[in-house]
Amino acid sequence: MGDFIWFLIIGIVLAVLSFLFIRMGILIWKKQKTTLMHDYHVDKLKEEDKPAFCKLAGIGMLVIGAGFGLTAIWTVIAGSLLSLIPLTIGLVVGIVMLVMAVRKYNR
Repeated sequence: MGDFIWFLIIGIVLAVLSFLFIRMGILIWKKQKTTLMHDYHVDKLKEEDKPAFCKLAGIGMLVIGAGFGLTAIWTVIAGSLLSLIPLTIGLVVGIVMLVMAVRKYNR
């Protein structure tokens, strides 16, 4: 029973992180709020590139949030370290998308 409580707590923390990343991803993608990102990521961003940049960066944040969300669910249900697989995949894919957005549009 003690292990279940710890996995439940970890699942709740991961679910909160998932919500935050998904919320930030939606704000960046749909509302084009580049102020949520650090200044040096958008300092050379042209106005005509802003929608494409925000879409790619926002989707990257959504992918990271989805990884946290799947890991939260899997942690509570399965209670094993294998639940870190979606988190790892989500982080890697999301960070690659964010780096691609910055390298492509912030020059």
